[in-house]
Amino acid sequence: MKKKYFLKNKKRFVCFIAFVLVSIFTIISMTNTYGYKNDSYEIIKVNSGDTLWEIAIQYNERGDIREYIHRLMEINNLDNSEIREGTELKVIIE
Repeated sequence: MKKKYFLKNKKRFVCFIAFVLVSIFTIISMTNTYGYKNDSYEIIKVNSGDTLWEIAIQYNERGDIREYIHRLMEINNLDNSEIREGTELKVIIE
């Protein structure tokens, strides 16, 4: 029975395997370090005259204010941007 495959250069093969393993471990460690971060939340009570825009300006530390408002509406199950005094809102702490 003949061998179908053979190594011409074992040193090159070992270097290739080492490169692949180092690449995989690097990707895994980067995923753990820079992976998905769960949002932190705070419950606030809406005061008279408050708007989602004002609340978003107060709590949004980075990124687009409109995206933050959209996320607020999603996590609080709001159909529109109207909020009422005394309502408790969950806000994202970034």
